[in-house]
Amino acid sequence: MVWSAGLGWVSSPSLFNLYVNDLIVGFSGMRVGCRVDGVCVNNIIYADDMVLLGPTARSVEEMLKVCADYAASHSLRYNAACHYVTDDLKDNADIERERKALAVRVWRPVDGAQNGTVELISSQITRLSNTTLLDAGFDLDLIEHISIVNAKYLAHIDVDHLQQMPNLQTFYISQAPRLERIDKLPPLPSLRAFVVLTSGLTVVPDLSHVHKSCKGCILQRVDFEGNHIRHLPKHALRLNADQVSLNLNLIEEVPAHAFKQANISKLSFRGNEKLKILDEHAFAGIIFLKQLDLSNTAITTLPKAGLETLEILRIENTPSLKYIPSTYNMQNLQTAILTHHFHCCAFNYPEIHDPEGHEHYIEKYKMMKEACEKNNEKMKESQRVAMLKRQRRSLEPIRAISYYKHGTEVSQRYNAEDIATTVEGSPSESSEEYDFQYPDYADDNFLESAVNSTNVYSVADCTITGKRPKINCTPVPDALNPCEDVMGWTWLRICVWIVISASVVGNIAVLVVLLTNHSELNVARFLMCHLAFSDLCTGIYLFILAVVDLKSFGEFFNYAFDWQYGVGCKIAGFLSVFSGQLSVFTLTIVTFDRLFAIKYAIYLERRISRMAAVKIMIGGWLFSILMAGLPLIGVSDYSSTSICLPVESDNIGVKVYQGSLFMTTAVAWVLIVICYVQIYRSLGVGCEKYGGRGSAAAAERKIANKMALLIGTDLMCWAPVAFFGVTALAGAPLVDVSHGKVLLVFFYPLNACANPFLYAILTKQYRSDLIKLIARTDMCNWLVQKYKLAATPPPTAQTNPSAPALLPLVEYQREQSQISKNGEAML
Repeated sequence: MVWSAGLGWVSSPSLFNLYVNDLIVGFSGMRVGCRVDGVCVNNIIYADDMVLLGPTARSVEEMLKVCADYAASHSLRYNAACHYVTDDLKDNADIERERKALAVRVWRPVDGAQNGTVELISSQITRLSNTTLLDAGFDLDLIEHISIVNAKYLAHIDVDHLQQMPNLQTFYISQAPRLERIDKLPPLPSLRAFVVLTSGLTVVPDLSHVHKSCKGCILQRVDFEGNHIRHLPKHALRLNADQVSLNLNLIEEVPAHAFKQANISKLSFRGNEKLKILDEHAFAGIIFLKQLDLSNTAITTLPKAGLETLEILRIENTPSLKYIPSTYNMQNLQTAILTHHFHCCAFNYPEIHDPEGHEHYIEKYKMMKEACEKNNEKMKESQRVAMLKRQRRSLEPIRAISYYKHGTEVSQRYNAEDIATTVEGSPSESSEEYDFQYPDYADDNFLESAVNSTNVYSVADCTITGKRPKINCTPVPDALNPCEDVMGWTWLRICVWIVISASVVGNIAVLVVLLTNHSELNVARFLMCHLAFSDLCTGIYLFILAVVDLKSFGEFFNYAFDWQYGVGCKIAGFLSVFSGQLSVFTLTIVTFDRLFAIKYAIYLERRISRMAAVKIMIGGWLFSILMAGLPLIGVSDYSSTSICLPVESDNIGVKVYQGSLFMTTAVAWVLIVICYVQIYRSLGVGCEKYGGRGSAAAAERKIANKMALLIGTDLMCWAPVAFFGVTALAGAPLVDVSHGKVLLVFFYPLNACANPFLYAILTKQYRSDLIKLIARTDMCNWLVQKYKLAATPPPTAQTNPSAPALLPLVEYQREQSQISKNGEAML
């Protein structure tokens, strides 16, 4: 940009309209925004202010990218760092930024230079020095506040000249893109605020000598928000400050001892998205740190050192955070605003989160308690001795007591022991002469009051306690993320292994038998192989969860990050959704195949051919992979719960996805029911009147009854899960994850356990295939012979008297398959 219209010029509005018009047209073509009376609105422009509207934070980020690209195409730079995009539609962060930008106007006196304020707005200066200020008519001795806003060409500051401004309190610069570096600041004892916002700084200026000559001075505000800072030099911020802000920069690492001997109350790194590394001694040596903000960063761990005095911790929108210190390392922590629920679980159960720290804490507590009790015993004894000494001193010397003996007045001086005896012997007389009462040592309250009156602490007043302080931590563990193990209950942990054994062993047995007999792989066997594989995936999913549960037993929240955000959880979630969708799809196709086989028994051309079955199952596989893969690319998430299911519904897209999963199951079940109704109708009682067709119809009805059992099994499996899933999707969940795991173990894998037995293992054809497989291996010959004898019908005169008693197994099976081709079919 060589030339531009100045602020307030007459031609500025027209030129701006020409510039921004194409950008508005580009937004209109995006079809992303908020619907208002059926119209998509994604931008509102008034003068030079623009508001971007989107249904999600990601959509607004896309529009910001369009703005940046459009500005770059016109040789301009779009400062996206000044924009705050949030999912909750709150603009608190943006309001805070505007407040900081306008704060200098609060400091500005009315009379300008005469009252010590230097304010340069949209200035063309390239260098700030004494000469610049003197030429502008400012008196250096009177300057208290310097404010420079929108200085596009400012590239250098003569910091040494600031020493000639003894009353300088505020130094404020905003929107100076060419200001990349500020040299080490000299001693400035009056300085209270040093602010450089949305400029081009790449390195944090060295402020360690600002108050070198004024040890009691404090910088109220040090703010470098919205710059391009990448490096944080050691000891650059060795200062006394109430608030230090390094928000929205490009910092990648905080080195060791970066804040050593720095007295900082509030420290913020919010919005440094490239910040990944915090050295284990990054905050070591910092003094009286009360608040720390590491939100919107990429850190993985939070160091322990330097956080002993921390009271408020903020680490929001930081999903990469894996480890967080225990409460034993942050003993003064009161509030923690975090990203993950399981980190709050760590605060609730520190003895599990940090066993070594807990053991050290208990030992220290016992030692301090014993020392406290011993000290109080000594205090008690010393109090008793001191009390007795005070009593004796109060009684010596004592005035003479006069009495009459035989009518004559006698005066005598008694010592303490005599007086004690006299008082004890005649209390009425002594009470008149000396009003004194011994303290009641049996009274517990007396000793406590006496000890308190002398500023020593008894056991009752000892402040040592074994109870840990309660921390206000968010997000609070909820129904989807409770503080418990993967399986939760012991009985559930045992039952899941029984379910795994049934599903894995049964489906592997079906696959081995059917795939080894590939010469007779018809459509029914082909579909059964796919069904067994999908059910096997369900068993593998439960097996993965069970192994993780055993590994993390009793301390899952210590493993929660590695599990939920690792590859294992993604694989388990993918297998779960994939197996569920493929199983539902295959069962539907199997039902259609049975319908065609029974309804069109003599019309072979109307049945599903093997090639058609292959094409259908390819479609089923692609559909199942698509539905299982969507959470891996951002549509929902497998990492939202410990059981790796996409259960969170935080936006419309996720709700549509979850609704499609439930709808697919519901539609498939309705189709299956309709098919079996048709099967029953085609096998009506009226068919029995047709001679030989009656026995065939009875056999087919027997098969249909078995299939009805399968429908009931599928309904028991899908209905509870779908019901609670739909209610949760509607925003009114009737069951939490803890109780939902019961559905996961007993209902969700029910068909994976039942299908191999109902479809294959319990059928005669499967037993026949199994015996043939055993016969090929030449093992268990006695079992093969026993099966031959049981399966071979006895010869009769009507059949074939000359036929041998036993047929070879393979020939007999071929003959039986020809006889029962239209009879009972193997599933």
